[in-house]
Amino acid sequence: MYFGNVWDWNFFWSVFQNFLASASPFVLIVVAAIVVGLLLSVVVRAVKGMGH
Repeated sequence: MYFGNVWDWNFFWSVFQNFLASASPFVLIVVAAIVVGLLLSVVVRAVKGMGH
């Protein structure tokens, strides 16, 4: 099936780019917080493992 005439892809991509441009700082902050949390948990596990 061909949806080329159903979806206006130029409009879709412009809306998507505007959404990414406005949401990217918040997404980066959330991703950075998750990564820091994962790294901290790995470090804590490693330190606990070394203590035993």
